[in-house]
Amino acid sequence: MPELWMRYGTSEVVLDIKAENILKYARVAQYMGEDVVQSRFEAVDALIDGSSIDVVVLDGSRMVVEVASMLIAYLEGKGRSIGSIYATSKVRVAGREARLFKDIGSIGSKAVLISRAALDPLFKYSCTATALMRLDGVVMQDVYRRFISDDHSGIRDIINSYTQDKNLISLEVLYGDGLIDLIVCDTTRSYAEVHARLDGLAYPTDLCRSIIASPGHAYRLSDALTALWNCSTVLRDDGIIVVMAECMEGLGAKALQMLVEGRIRHANTYPMDEGYIDGLEYIHILDVMGKRGYDIGLLTMLPDLYVKALGFKPFRKVKDVLAYILGKMGQRHKVMIVSDALIMPMKRVS
Repeated sequence: MPELWMRYGTSEVVLDIKAENILKYARVAQYMGEDVVQSRFEAVDALIDGSSIDVVVLDGSRMVVEVASMLIAYLEGKGRSIGSIYATSKVRVAGREARLFKDIGSIGSKAVLISRAALDPLFKYSCTATALMRLDGVVMQDVYRRFISDDHSGIRDIINSYTQDKNLISLEVLYGDGLIDLIVCDTTRSYAEVHARLDGLAYPTDLCRSIIASPGHAYRLSDALTALWNCSTVLRDDGIIVVMAECMEGLGAKALQMLVEGRIRHANTYPMDEGYIDGLEYIHILDVMGKRGYDIGLLTMLPDLYVKALGFKPFRKVKDVLAYILGKMGQRHKVMIVSDALIMPMKRVS
């Protein structure tokens, strides 16, 4: 019996599954060495015009904050002066309390913007550009309208238009169990660069009947639903999918909180004249998945009440997940196992 370790929030759990029950095991297994990290920091330093620069952390995840702290230490070691440190959430960066970042207009013309490179159901990819757009309610309302209309080219046009004059330095942090890449580019290129890099990690496969997936290092329900959205592209309409997500930081989006409280039931019943609310795209995705007849489970520490409000089956133990899938599909059934489902696009080949 192979020993497969799967990321479950802050820890890893073993997936005791027989080799004959594994259809495929999809994961990212490439990580950066210290010398490569150093070269990326050198690339940032080379782009800085002047001796002083602001640092803006657009993602509060532990790895992104750690990379930001490492970059600051490197730049200060090179004689650079760090002006102000900003963040979109309450975090300490390089031992300092970051100032709240509200929008691009609140900082100077010299800044390094640090974000996480990952998948995003609304934009397809998340990066510096999309992180900035999520802070602009008017732009997000336009983006969401195009999203529910499947106008993906229109969303791309908005991205290009929004970032065309924001020529700041971007550092995109791509990570799984470790650092995979640090993408250094102009903010106007951030979306294209992340798009190309994540497409290089894509996993092509046929349609399957069952999936056990982990978003990797992720701590919110919104991360789990992004992994679910990604894996659903290779799942048959009547298939089973269980996402392993500890969710120690809770739901991660206002719309999801409204859903579990019963204030929203379906995306198409939400009055758009009230404006976009964070995470509304997840409600739309859940509606679409409900129509496709998926049997969805969530291995999590969230209360059962929350999980059932999403229409999911709650699980507490990995062995119960396997028992459920094999009990419905048969003891000889083969399950697709997906790690790093937040950064590895699943691509259907037939």
